[in-house]
Amino acid sequence: MENRIAHTRFTVTMTGALLVFLGAAILSNAGEVTAFVVRLIGCATAAFGVVTLLGHLMRAQAIDLIPFEDVVVSGILILAGAIVGVFPDMFAKVLFSVLGVLIVLSGLGDVARSRTKTADEEDAEKYTLRVGIITIATGVFLTLVPSAAVHALPIFCGIALVLDGLSELYLAMRMEA
Repeated sequence: MENRIAHTRFTVTMTGALLVFLGAAILSNAGEVTAFVVRLIGCATAAFGVVTLLGHLMRAQAIDLIPFEDVVVSGILILAGAIVGVFPDMFAKVLFSVLGVLIVLSGLGDVARSRTKTADEEDAEKYTLRVGIITIATGVFLTLVPSAAVHALPIFCGIALVLDGLSELYLAMRMEA
């Protein structure tokens, strides 16, 4: 039993240390992290297109036919993934702009729902209206200033990882040896 507790404490300590290290690495390279993630998504999309095309080609050997739509979809995936992989900064901003529009639409839905409440739900109506207005403002900000979100998101993630790692380390210290 004592060996198991020591193993658990070691695991929690290592997890905490790795989280702090990862958070610090993200904080020290915030701009490159976003570009790396977008580039990774682009490469994964292109690879998925290649694998899909290869799968259709292998299937076509058995049936002597490749459906045109499958070739087009595979080609679009390969092309889109390659473009996103080559120009990650531009697509990160586009991604946050699109996300901003979706957030505005969600906020508008919240505001509309707040107007359909009964008299008994007046407090909930005020809360939903406030949340809707804040959501709309956030969405407008993301849509109009996507570069701020591109730079801020890795910082928030890095801070969250460091705090999570520190809490793991604290938990490890509190464990009985």
